[in-house]
Amino acid sequence: MKRLVIDIETVGLPWEEHDPYVREYLIKGKSEAEAEEEKRRGGLSPFRGQIVAIGVMNADDGRACALYEIPGQTDLVTRREGMRTFISGNEKLILERFWDFLGRNDRFISFNGRQFDGPFLMLRSAIHGLVPKRDLVGYRYGFHPNCDLRESLNFYGALTRQSRFNLDLACKSFGIDSSKTDSMDGRAVETLYRAGRYEEIASYCLEDVRATCELYLKLAPTLLSFDTSFRESEERERRVRAAFQNPLPLSVEPPVVPMMVQDPPMVADTGAAMTRDAHAAEPGLDSAEYPFLSYDEDLVRETF
Repeated sequence: MKRLVIDIETVGLPWEEHDPYVREYLIKGKSEAEAEEEKRRGGLSPFRGQIVAIGVMNADDGRACALYEIPGQTDLVTRREGMRTFISGNEKLILERFWDFLGRNDRFISFNGRQFDGPFLMLRSAIHGLVPKRDLVGYRYGFHPNCDLRESLNFYGALTRQSRFNLDLACKSFGIDSSKTDSMDGRAVETLYRAGRYEEIASYCLEDVRATCELYLKLAPTLLSFDTSFRESEERERRVRAAFQNPLPLSVEPPVVPMMVQDPPMVADTGAAMTRDAHAAEPGLDSAEYPFLSYDEDLVRETF
């Protein structure tokens, strides 16, 4: 199981590129000020916007990757800087590579990912004809395999509106250096994108995942550990890793697994034959639950 911290940056399509009927639908019944605000909100909708950067960080070792969009680029280009990897391409290409990174049993860690990053990634993939490898929204009341830190901090919405917070405020409260600066936050992404400063967006996205990762490491032993699904996945992972790190000595014969045998038919009074299994094989490690046992990770090993 990889513990992957994920964040995306998005921009809206230019208002003029929308169909006239779509524009009418979006601003119908709104005041002039509300209509202007609606025009600027395209980046918050997967139907009106697109993904321009995906940041991914392995919470266990700090390796990180930024997948970022360059309009018109039809091939993936990879560049490495120490523990950081930068991969550029068009939106479809970076989404394809993102799904290569995420295994079925990996933990998807985010801040507000259940309401924003997860649905956005899945819908933009579907729009490009890509099949998402797994559900990034799922069951709300649990922190594995999807772990939304915002849900943990607001106790699934129990905190009132008077306690509203964002990633910046949460990080500062926990003594973590924020990814936001006076000149750079999520509102500046579209301006950078229109100016062609794509790699700056990628670097900012990695700062977001760095801050989110540090917040996760603070919450994992404190608030997240109250959740049953989180605790069980951690314990399961410890057992699996221990089994691989401490294999049986070669001189020790592996235990014999009893074969499935069948007793002779038991004939009921009606003459109908009834059978039963005398033994049931004890289940072993399931490659569907632990895909790294059988999944070829050559494609992503260099990055994570």
